[in-house]
Amino acid sequence: MNYPVENSLSLYERNFNKLVELLPDVSCRSGSFTLGVAGQASIYIQVLEQNPYTTTITLCQGLQDASPWISDLRMKVRIYHDAQVAEVLACQGIHSFQPFYPYPNPKMLQPCEKRRVNQFLGEWLSYCSVLGRAVSA
Repeated sequence: MNYPVENSLSLYERNFNKLVELLPDVSCRSGSFTLGVAGQASIYIQVLEQNPYTTTITLCQGLQDASPWISDLRMKVRIYHDAQVAEVLACQGIHSFQPFYPYPNPKMLQPCEKRRVNQFLGEWLSYCSVLGRAVSA
């Protein structure tokens, strides 16, 4: 089955640009910090790993007044500074994504789940950019 798919590389490039806009010196940062979105729950960012060409971070947003059955939004993202791309490595407990999945499958993942989580990262970062931000250590 063929799915209309925009170039994945351009999606990863846009995600990189959005991350750099929100966190201009992410390649030099270490530790944890908070990205505050005006009137919304803060996003907690932790630098997990820094190498000369890559940085791996986690992004976590606790949902305000959420039901106990809804978990916090959590993503692990690798930023490739030399290629200027960023991709989701893990999201909500799924720790690796294949390019395509047969459907239906035991975990009921979408056929293009990897692309979907990277699109969601882009939408999430755009949302943060529109609402404003303040980074604190």
